[in-house]
Amino acid sequence: MISPQLAAAYLADETRHCPVPMTPGRFEYRRDARHDFVFFGHRPVRAYKQSGRWKFHEPEVRAAGRAVAALPWDPDDLADPRPGGPSTQGGSLLEPAGWRAQIWRLAGSAARTAHEEHGCSCGTPWYGHAMTWGLRCSLTEEALRRRYGQYSMACILPIASLVWRDDTWMIPRTLAFMLDRWEAADEALGRAPTPCGVCGTMVTDSGWRAAATGGRQTLCPGCARATLLSYGGQFQGRAYSKIRDSAPQAGGYLCVLCVPPRPAAAWDHCHDHGLVRGPLCGSCNTMEGHGKEFITLKGSTAHLLRCTQCRTSRTLPTNHRLAALRQHLHRERAADGRDCPLHMCVQIAGGSDGGYIYTVTCADRTQSLLLSAEEAARIQARAVSEGLSSHPGAAGGEQ
Repeated sequence: MISPQLAAAYLADETRHCPVPMTPGRFEYRRDARHDFVFFGHRPVRAYKQSGRWKFHEPEVRAAGRAVAALPWDPDDLADPRPGGPSTQGGSLLEPAGWRAQIWRLAGSAARTAHEEHGCSCGTPWYGHAMTWGLRCSLTEEALRRRYGQYSMACILPIASLVWRDDTWMIPRTLAFMLDRWEAADEALGRAPTPCGVCGTMVTDSGWRAAATGGRQTLCPGCARATLLSYGGQFQGRAYSKIRDSAPQAGGYLCVLCVPPRPAAAWDHCHDHGLVRGPLCGSCNTMEGHGKEFITLKGSTAHLLRCTQCRTSRTLPTNHRLAALRQHLHRERAADGRDCPLHMCVQIAGGSDGGYIYTVTCADRTQSLLLSAEEAARIQARAVSEGLSSHPGAAGGEQ
């Protein structure tokens, strides 16, 4: 068995003459993984936990490297990454998902940065631009590669190989093949039925994986409730930096938000004040880190206020304040019966005098209006009050 560092070295050796843009140094087991495999390109490699460390079989690692090195590579043989093909507006007929969505978002992020730094030749404010696959604002091919050229997916570096053609980004066909195969295999492994480590019941949801001495084991909902602890606020007001190494593993607790509660994966903490809030499962913790949709979860606002400093000041953490505005605007302005993601439906940009300019796009209609700083503060204060009143236990740190 070999370490991740040695595995990365062997992969680099096997692909030393391979032109496919890869980064073997990113080959490592992720704590939030849905299965016990790590991908090198389109090839999964089984990870094994020994003495608290994740390790790999050398033959399997080298086989993955050789499989990638054997792929054909023609940088001029390009594929259109837009799902559903091109549209007349230079966009896409379908909403991107998976690796395509990641590239779409990265290009949009780079375009926004270019707009903030250099403006736009058409003179349109950023919030007036539609989200398309187009080369928007002042963004150039070189600027996108410079900003995200080292962004990896399954150790693949797709941004470095993107090419601009006519009205969209194109990707070498070999990379499209690898990314499609990676996503399909990752999804299949994540959904593969595994037996509960206690009672043997087959479980198909990877969110029920819990930490164990030999790696991670699957628990059915009943066994999770019977074997894991419910969090009672015992680390309320404690600094995460102080308890990170001394506190019990979060994997020994149930998630404080899920219903029914899944095994926790991490100690969630406030990034403004560094104080512990409670154990969250991998899914909830990832959503909290992204900030955009977390506030839509039941009990999420009350959970954010488990940070004693946020609760005392009656303010939301910085990375969730815009989400509170989006949620309010989505309720007030979106079309009835629509259930689209907040960050897709409501766009918010900073305006003058501390206010905001928001755009709501829903059911083929777009509204752009101003939101004053005072009104934004009232909306956020209302969200705090609703969070505390809907879950009074958060005020004392108990569930």
